[in-house]
Amino acid sequence: MFADTKPLPTDPILGLTKLFQDDPRPEKIDLGVGVYRDLKGVTPVMKAVAQAEANVIAKQSTKAYTPMDGAPGFGPAILDLVFGKDSDILSAGRAVAVQAPGGSGALRLAGELANSQGAASLTLGEPTWPNHVPLLSAAGLKLNSIPYYDRDAHAVDFEAFKAGVAKLGPKDVLLLHGCCHNPTGADLSTDQIDEIAKMAAAQGFLPLVDTAYHGFATDLDADAYMVRKFSAELPEVLITYSCSKNFGLYRERTGALIYVGPKTENALAVKSHATSLARRNYSMPPAHGGAIVAEVLGDPALTALWREELAEMAERVRGNRRLLAKTGEKFGLHNQLSFVADQAGMFSLLPLTDDQLRAMRDDYGVYIVGGGRINLCGVNESNVEHLVSSFKAATAS
Repeated sequence: MFADTKPLPTDPILGLTKLFQDDPRPEKIDLGVGVYRDLKGVTPVMKAVAQAEANVIAKQSTKAYTPMDGAPGFGPAILDLVFGKDSDILSAGRAVAVQAPGGSGALRLAGELANSQGAASLTLGEPTWPNHVPLLSAAGLKLNSIPYYDRDAHAVDFEAFKAGVAKLGPKDVLLLHGCCHNPTGADLSTDQIDEIAKMAAAQGFLPLVDTAYHGFATDLDADAYMVRKFSAELPEVLITYSCSKNFGLYRERTGALIYVGPKTENALAVKSHATSLARRNYSMPPAHGGAIVAEVLGDPALTALWREELAEMAERVRGNRRLLAKTGEKFGLHNQLSFVADQAGMFSLLPLTDDQLRAMRDDYGVYIVGGGRINLCGVNESNVEHLVSSFKAATAS
């Protein structure tokens, strides 16, 4: 059966990482891989997570299966985090959560759930996280794209985006980034979110809010504005949630699919369909990461420590943005990089052509993925001048 199977091309980001690792130049810079990294280039285990993990292991008496909806305590803890403990959404029983294998698993589950309920299409703003397309198309959904980002203005093209959204109807799903848009770093403003909420209420389309960087833009409450606004004003919302970035649980594959319905009965019915779909796919999610999150959020001292660590991580990324913009001005680039300071999250798109990206890599050892997406975690005081001088040289012609 597999005798004539040919190898597929290497994943472009993983391939870039291999090139970086093989590069002997000491001044090389890796701006590719999409994970948080500290000043030493390490993706750390958060102190709150390490303590929670020790607690979980100490209390663990079995490796038996956990329920299909996730590790005990995980779902309620995530719902409290997303909506706030005093949320009317939660007191009314309108929201349910199903743990999934990471945010990617939650997206696939959301796609299958929407497809099973007769969704006509799913619409994505362009550009979006590249893995959105294979994950959601594999779930059987017809995908459409509409403009989202103006590369010349380095900002959301809201009029073009709104024009695309205006075409959606009751059987359509619209995917939005909850905050820290990947790959652009350009988020919708609160006023723009409010406008999309009004359009959803009038037209009947279903928002699917991908929440992968909760806490990395402003803070945990401000970053939940879209989710909370939609849930308060619309009868139904789908939300995918990742604990990879804000808990640093990348390899533990910890995420959630959240559904908000008009009333408790609807929410529980949809949860039953989501768990049935999960059963056909992966049966139940990995328990370890979910147990850690439940432990962190269930212990006030650990929650406080985790919030402090997350705030420090987010501020480091914001500081790197300011540093890059300021250094660009120092090198005479005027406003060519200033937009970076006004964006949010770990990513931005630098205005680079394919030839300029190749020059950055081959001539200067600066590794950036196709399209110009950079991970701001790779910027620091020791390399920013080399980065900016390389950018200036590569874009001079």
